Amino acid sequence: MKTGTSAKTLRIPNDTIDDIERVAQEKKTTFSKEANRRLKGRNDDTNYPLFLAKTQTIINLCWEGVRTGSEESIKKAQEEEKKLWTRIMTSSK
Repeated sequence: MKTGTSAKTLRIPNDTIDDIERVAQEKKTTFSKEANRRLKGRNDDTNYPLFLAKTQTIINLCWEGVRTGSEESIKKAQEEEKKLWTRIMTSSK
C-alpha cells in the first residue's frame, strides 16, 4: 500500500464544504483530516457502534413514550441524546 499524500481536483458542493469546515473547526482539526475521515466512511470511527446502539435506545424510549403516553420515557430519551452528543463531540477528534 502506498503512503503519503497526493493533491487531486475534486468538485464538492458548497454546502458540503461549509459543513466540513464547521465540523473540522468544532473538532479542532483540519479541513483535510475531516474530509478524509468522511471519504473513508465511518468504518474507522470508533464511536460509530456506540452511536448506533445509543440511537436505537433513544428510538425505543421514544416509541415507548408514544405507545404508553409516558412523558418519563421521552425525558429519558432526551437525557440519552444529550449524553450521546456530548460523548461524540468530545471524543471523536
